[in-house]
Amino acid sequence: MLAFGLLTAVLAAVASALPAAKRAPGAWCNGLGGGAFDSLSNFTLAAYNATGINTNTTGAPLVLGSAGAISGAELKDLATFASFPFNQYPSIALSEGRLLPTGPGTTPTAQNGVTAGSEVVFLASNSAQPSQGAQIWCAVADTDPAGHGTGHPFLAVNSDTDSFSLCPINSRVSVVYNATTGRGYDLDACYPVKLQLIF
Repeated sequence: MLAFGLLTAVLAAVASALPAAKRAPGAWCNGLGGGAFDSLSNFTLAAYNATGINTNTTGAPLVLGSAGAISGAELKDLATFASFPFNQYPSIALSEGRLLPTGPGTTPTAQNGVTAGSEVVFLASNSAQPSQGAQIWCAVADTDPAGHGTGHPFLAVNSDTDSFSLCPINSRVSVVYNATTGRGYDLDACYPVKLQLIF
């Protein structure tokens, strides 16, 4: 009996010393490989020009710009800081597939999804429930085997890292997913970008 109690104590001590099992990312990361993850705190986003014309390794800093309003809520889109020089939401978290911008004294944001051909938009409202937003986001480590990467993880929506663009829309330059004609911006003025997590 004493031996059994001692063995139980030793096994409990060993188990507590082992690292906790890592939670596998959700289905929104399917197809992105072993470097995919869907939770991370305290980062910002930047748009890296996919055509190779960049002045640095991080790209253009992105913020939540003012994209209009509907009854009782504001619409916020991802825009370049250069075109919208205010940063009310200086920190972003990725929480089990949800993208959660935060800032001191800011209105909560939530996202129901991303529409092809449109800006990446968040709804800011006192009634917004960020933890109930769409689980569509994932990040993937930059693992270019040739060593030509930037070293920053890429953001994916619906397991897609390659369909983002920066497009001039009104007075801002905003992130558009799967840019196409007939959507209120000049497709010829858009250019492809990768969204990078900067921390």
